Amino acid sequence: MNIRDKSIIAAGLVFMSAFLYYVFGSTSQGGYCQATVLQIIEQPNPEPGSSDRIFEVELDIHSGPFAGRKMKADHFDSPGSAYNLELKVGDSVLAIIEQQDDQMIVGIDEYYKSRKLMVLSMMLIFIISLIAGVAGIKALLALLLTLVIIFGGMAQMLLKGWSPVLLAVFAALIITIMNLVMVAGFTKKAFVASAGTFSGVILAGIFGWFSAEILHLTGYTGHESTFLQIMNANLSLKGILIAGIIIGALGAVMDVAISIASAIQEVARANPCLTQKDLFSSGMNIGRDIIGTMVNTLILAYTGASLTLILVFAMQKEDFPLIKIMNMEFIGAEIVRSLAGLAGMVLAIPLTALVASYVFVETHKKIE
Repeated sequence: MNIRDKSIIAAGLVFMSAFLYYVFGSTSQGGYCQATVLQIIEQPNPEPGSSDRIFEVELDIHSGPFAGRKMKADHFDSPGSAYNLELKVGDSVLAIIEQQDDQMIVGIDEYYKSRKLMVLSMMLIFIISLIAGVAGIKALLALLLTLVIIFGGMAQMLLKGWSPVLLAVFAALIITIMNLVMVAGFTKKAFVASAGTFSGVILAGIFGWFSAEILHLTGYTGHESTFLQIMNANLSLKGILIAGIIIGALGAVMDVAISIASAIQEVARANPCLTQKDLFSSGMNIGRDIIGTMVNTLILAYTGASLTLILVFAMQKEDFPLIKIMNMEFIGAEIVRSLAGLAGMVLAIPLTALVASYVFVETHKKIE
């Protein structure tokens, strides 16, 4: 590894460490602050026969306007509830402190996880940098910039009334070019992969829009959709659904496109005598193999995220027969997301292979 590569890795690690500290390093914001459990004392339950347990928890406040003070909070424990915090002395928690009518209200919201998440993230970043070197650092930087574009730019513009679909297309174009240029540089391979990715994502969006129209999907996919509509009635939930399909399909389509572009480039280098038809055929053969694994990858990702819901349906077969499940709005939306992602990924293969076969056969003709 030369000095330039070491400098890039060092600069990348510093930048990502600063970014992670900005995201996870906050110890106080609004009424929330970091605190440590000093003492836990069980209190008598004022409701006879209730199985709930009440604790008085003494907290040492570490951040915010009340830093350095010790405060007491009531903590409730309901047997069988998934929301119970099994607190122990020494635990770091996220406390909330509010002033209401000359009275200080102190509560315990969650375990304080931010710093541990930052450490876990940094561990993974160091592992990637050790194994993948400069390529890994570039990929991680591209990922961080992608998150900034989506959360810092796209989300804010949506709230200001921008068209969700047009904004998603524009964001997808920027993310595609940025990622592939960082990974492959300003090369023909990056150009081919960008063309294939953008085409596949647009087709995924068209498939999603068409599916939403014929299925009469409204975009109301859960409580968060209703809450969002109440908070901002000008937002188009159907548009946000399609925008989500475009962004959701981007990663898988980009993966397929760069794989096809890279493979065809290597085939063209190994055998410059191949025609455009030969290169296209090679790309399609490679693409068919990729489909076999990527289809499972995409569907399993969606299935894993919905495992809790699958178990709920399995336990309540009488209330949720298959005919009911398959006609629920949010189930239909999830299926459309999966199908649109697959459509974009599959259609990106011939498009990328076509562009790559033209670009790389012309390149080798010029060399000859």
